[in-house]
Amino acid sequence: MKIRCIHPSRVADAESRKAIYPRNLWYPSLAFPILAVHTPVDVEMEIIDETIEDLNFDDPVDLVAITAMTPTVGRAYEIAHRYRERGVKTVMGGFHASALPDEAGRHVDCVAVGEGELVWPQIIEDFKNGQLKPRYTAGSLFDMTRYKPPRVELLSKYWKPADQYEPPYYPSLNVIEVSRGCPFKCSFCAVSNFYGEKHRYRPVEDVLDGIRRRKLESRDRVISFSDDNLYGNKPYFKKLLSGLKKLNITWTSMISINVAHSPEILQMMADSGCQAIGLGIESLDQECLKSVNKSNNKVEDYDRLFKLIDAHHIKIYLAMMVGFDHDDETVFEKIHDWLKNRMEYIVYCNCHILTPFPGTILHRQVSKENRITDFDWDHYDCRHVVYEPRQMSADTLLKGFVWLRSNLEAMSIERWKELHLK
Repeated sequence: MKIRCIHPSRVADAESRKAIYPRNLWYPSLAFPILAVHTPVDVEMEIIDETIEDLNFDDPVDLVAITAMTPTVGRAYEIAHRYRERGVKTVMGGFHASALPDEAGRHVDCVAVGEGELVWPQIIEDFKNGQLKPRYTAGSLFDMTRYKPPRVELLSKYWKPADQYEPPYYPSLNVIEVSRGCPFKCSFCAVSNFYGEKHRYRPVEDVLDGIRRRKLESRDRVISFSDDNLYGNKPYFKKLLSGLKKLNITWTSMISINVAHSPEILQMMADSGCQAIGLGIESLDQECLKSVNKSNNKVEDYDRLFKLIDAHHIKIYLAMMVGFDHDDETVFEKIHDWLKNRMEYIVYCNCHILTPFPGTILHRQVSKENRITDFDWDHYDCRHVVYEPRQMSADTLLKGFVWLRSNLEAMSIERWKELHLK
């Protein structure tokens, strides 16, 4: 039995993909390597990332599994239809399918709702017996103490040697997942809806063993933690950092800016090999942060915390958004000017348009207010305006975003040049 696992691109043809994905991704998804661990040994799994290689629909395959985020789900449905026309059964899971299972069920034979580890073995067994059901729902959250190392070797065809490193994108196979879930409930984020509102952790020693194996197999000292926020539990984090210090690695992760309130933690991060962290500060307006349930970020603290992080020689990657209900047409220049004076602390800053993804509090809110103006999932890529802003027109928001993103990209490139010349 052969299962083809597909990460769809947003577009089918290679030339268009090059325009959308001009560089390599930061790191590969662990979704299918994780499911591979829960797959019977007599089942062959093949993973195809369509952002990198073309699909051949004529290859013999018994079952097709697809995972998709909202902006790629349109293409995912196209792929499913192609295989179903050939009589091949299709399964879809992930954030979008879990948020809108009825919609997904109109395009695929089977929808997996929730964390895949809890439903995947039953899906395979039922398929083998000719009893595949239209929907499988995880009735709980996965116990992370039962986590097994993902089969990342299934992605080895996408590996590039370290000498082909092209910052800031690095297709490393050294991706480690430590925890799932988030207690912050930011209204624009689907993480707490999918993974729950509490952090669930793997045992620290289990994480360290996984890093030792990846380091040995790839001979690469750079580890990318895939967590949305690595700093959720201070005692656990300190124990993890103590272990990382002994491994002679460098590492990166997304993390809450709250980590910088503790000089002790920052020093431990630096000592353990922390090379860079991604911070989602989102906005320079406290009212904007309050409106999306991210009041744990304090704008008045940003400068002080940036300086503390930089003092520990940890690079900062920022993520920000525009289009909050409190944003008006002046927000673009404000962000530009503010960042321009702080690039000595920041390596790269990415900016997005606030987007109401299905399964989020924000989506329910703007839907209730009848403010969604675009129902084309292809446009839910944080680069289109799909709702009616309060303080400016949609056209003003889009034009301001394009101008700001272009300028931030230019500043980031200059910053990279400075760092490389040192």
